[in-house]
Amino acid sequence: MDVSLLVCTRNRASSLAATLESVERAAAYAGNTTVEIVLVDNGSVDDTPQRLAQWQARQTFPVHLVHEPNPGLARARNTGLAHCTGRIIAMTDDDCVLHQDYFAAVCAAFQRASGPAIIGGRILLGNPADLPV
Repeated sequence: MDVSLLVCTRNRASSLAATLESVERAAAYAGNTTVEIVLVDNGSVDDTPQRLAQWQARQTFPVHLVHEPNPGLARARNTGLAHCTGRIIAMTDDDCVLHQDYFAAVCAAFQRASGPAIIGGRILLGNPADLPV
């Protein structure tokens, strides 16, 4: 199966490393799954675009960098969706860390679905700044 992973970000240069490293690790464990990553910079004024470009240059799988100057997550996601080509479109936030079997789990969930589906997964809060909920 083909999976497009959409990640939107804005001014997260200092905290993107963990997310991008986890995406890279999950892509390495994707097996026969074709993975593409669509990264949308939502008008960052820090060095987020440069960090995304540096990360893109190191990857062996397709990474599409997209710029959406108008702020707002909905706008960024809609812009990113227009660049996704996978049969499955997955989205994660720019402060999430993917498990290494993320793409295998996404594909398995969609293989169990009998038709078009929207599927969500469990999120474990690991950043003390996100607590209490």
